[in-house]
Amino acid sequence: QIISQISEEAVSQTQQISVAIEEQAAITEDISNNADSINKMSKKLGDEIKHHAKIVMDKRLLGDIINKNLKVVKEIQNNPDIRSLNVKVHKDIYRNIIKSNPSVELIYLFDINGKLISSSATLDDIDVRNRDWFLGAINKGLYVSDFYLSYFTSEVNKTIATQIKDMNGNLIGIMGFDVKIES
Repeated sequence: QIISQISEEAVSQTQQISVAIEEQAAITEDISNNADSINKMSKKLGDEIKHHAKIVMDKRLLGDIINKNLKVVKEIQNNPDIRSLNVKVHKDIYRNIIKSNPSVELIYLFDINGKLISSSATLDDIDVRNRDWFLGAINKGLYVSDFYLSYFTSEVNKTIATQIKDMNGNLIGIMGFDVKIES
């Protein structure tokens, strides 16, 4: 009777092990299928990036677009409500700039610690302290990025970022302008 009981327990445990092995095999197959899907998506994304990386643009036209937007940057950079951080009117200022300059897609202002002060649209909570545009403007005063695809519109953009100083000339933040570039 003891041998029979031990034998039944061994059979039961063997069945449990068999079921667990089948479950692990199914999970392994799912992981393998997901890895294949990720590899296909990665290749497709790489192809898309290569396609969009071939931006050809007349340098004079690009210079004209950048210079036009630099005027907008200087205008808003010197705005007393921006410099005094009168945040209540920032959205109206941004809205007017975007309305009169359709190539400006997005405007945002971060303090020097990377905390969002204001923006023309709702932004996710992002850490900008290591972003090229943020560091470039901190270090050089003005920064113009390379071409990239907009997160919002998938259009070709450049970011123009500049320092914002208070009325006493103290650096208080970095303002970025995402500008659509026609190619």
